[in-house]
Amino acid sequence: MRVLMISLALATAPAFPVAAIGGDYWNYKDWHVSVNRIDTGEDLRITCYAHTGGDGDPVWALEVSNGDAGPPDFFPSPRIIEIAPSHHQTAMQDQQAVQFQFDTGSSIQGEASAYINDEGFFQAEGAPLPNSVLSMLMSMRRSDSVEAHIGPNVIATASLAGFTAAYGKMMDECGFSLAMH
Repeated sequence: MRVLMISLALATAPAFPVAAIGGDYWNYKDWHVSVNRIDTGEDLRITCYAHTGGDGDPVWALEVSNGDAGPPDFFPSPRIIEIAPSHHQTAMQDQQAVQFQFDTGSSIQGEASAYINDEGFFQAEGAPLPNSVLSMLMSMRRSDSVEAHIGPNVIATASLAGFTAAYGKMMDECGFSLAMH
């Protein structure tokens, strides 16, 4: 009977199981890095995520995977993620201009995209325009804080204390260069 049960279990198991083989988490002042490793059966997929905020405030985040194209041709795009409480709208609206202003005086143009997420909540993400991603990363590295503006209104502020270390750890864990140029 035991052999039959093992045989049935093996026969019904997928040929290439997806197995999570671990994750790691680091803190760098106000920024955090998490790394998820998943064995797809064909390769090891590593996703690296750096973020700050949350607990009711918008999250400022970057994400990269070891399967992505990386520097010097492509850089992970920083974004602000806002999820509205039930029956409420987000401050950012779809295709709305977002201005990222840094305490050092630099400013980066961005755009919001808004949608209803899988849980049925309104969600919006603001990110720099594609040709401004590297400029935003460099401004984040040189600054102490960043504000997201919709018109004259500040919709979110983030500390950049620990950003450079978090960015470096995220890129290193996913096998990319730390250089920004």
